[in-house]
Amino acid sequence: MLRTIILFNLCMATCFTIAIADDDEWILTFNSTNVNKLEMGSSTEIAFSAHTNTSLNNKHLQLQVISSDEDVAYTSRQFFDLSQNRNTWTFSFNLTSEFLGYTKLYLRVVELENNTIVSVKNSSDAHMNIEVVRKPQLIDKIFVICVAGLMSIIFINLGCALDVEQLKQCVRKPIAPAASFFAQFLVLPILSFFYAKLVFPNSVPMQLGLFFTGISPGGGASSVWALLLGGNINLSIVLTTAGTLECFIMIPFWVLFLGQHIFTMGEMPVPYSRIGSSIVALIIPLCIGYSIQKFLPRVSRIMIRVLMPLSSCLIIFIIVFATVTNLYLFKIFSWKIILAGALVPWTGYLIGLLTSLSARLSCPDIISMTIESGIQNTGIAIFMLKFCLGQPAADLTTVIPVAVALMTPIPLLIGFIVKKYFGKKHGIVENQDPASESMLKKK
Repeated sequence: MLRTIILFNLCMATCFTIAIADDDEWILTFNSTNVNKLEMGSSTEIAFSAHTNTSLNNKHLQLQVISSDEDVAYTSRQFFDLSQNRNTWTFSFNLTSEFLGYTKLYLRVVELENNTIVSVKNSSDAHMNIEVVRKPQLIDKIFVICVAGLMSIIFINLGCALDVEQLKQCVRKPIAPAASFFAQFLVLPILSFFYAKLVFPNSVPMQLGLFFTGISPGGGASSVWALLLGGNINLSIVLTTAGTLECFIMIPFWVLFLGQHIFTMGEMPVPYSRIGSSIVALIIPLCIGYSIQKFLPRVSRIMIRVLMPLSSCLIIFIIVFATVTNLYLFKIFSWKIILAGALVPWTGYLIGLLTSLSARLSCPDIISMTIESGIQNTGIAIFMLKFCLGQPAADLTTVIPVAVALMTPIPLLIGFIVKKYFGKKHGIVENQDPASESMLKKK
């Protein structure tokens, strides 16, 4: 009986304590939850309110407005006085956008003495999402149209160069393609996801830029470097073609499997329809190129001859155009951007080397595999980011594939210099596969 009375009294005391706590709670709310597409350099008025169920007896209480990233947008006022003779307040302030990106506004009640926060009385989980974008310009539309057009030309040329017999041969003896698939589409996308989380823990756009670049392998430049470094050119072309076909399945897979975690973190919907549309937009030129190969073989042969230099030049043009169009992005260029630009391709080289050594491939095949695994198709990455994401994410994320493109050739250039210098100095005979030697002789 005594235990029952004690337990009853404890329950009543707990309920009384909770009731007192509820009486002291604050309700802090913004009049809206989002400010979408606020142009850089502009201002807008934000209204909010505060309510409490208890009377105030502290003249130092202030309501504070916090911007999570003041480099994106900042408030005209940060502190608002809470008068003691009422329980409800309404305030407003001007929000000025500084640079494109995302930020959030939070409210909290603090005790302020001599312009110093002594304690935090209440923090609200409610927040307002702010999106700051650039003013639309004609050059942006031209850039998007050029990217779409140039990527179409590249994929038409890939369709012309598509060798079904070599692909069948790869299916019969899939050692190199299987090793390449393992390195490019299984290991590197997972590492890119973790690199994005590690290097940019609080920046969703940068995470998306790094992740989309990591799941976009291959490119015409790999064949050029395979030729310069003594690799198997035919294998390089086959791996590029196979990788291009595989990316139509693997890119949507990785976006839905891992990419949605990044989208969810940024409170952004996964752009399913845009991803599907961009994949279809790349398949159509590939089919056109293959049709040219079947029905216009003479035209196809001409396009194949210019495939490698054309692909390399077009990708370089896209990168340079992206850099010139988005010069404002160098304002956010940092050591983290440079690190991210090096991590993806350099890790790819290492994975390709280890995978090809494990598969016991020949020396020229190892060179081609290493190059193929490290070179990302930054053209596809920029294409996907521009077409799949809205603003300002589409602008912000472009800086990552540009950084990757700048950092990718460094190890290859060092290898080429070492090969030329030490090869001539010590009289080392270069190992070239027979198909590549035949191609070089014809040239």
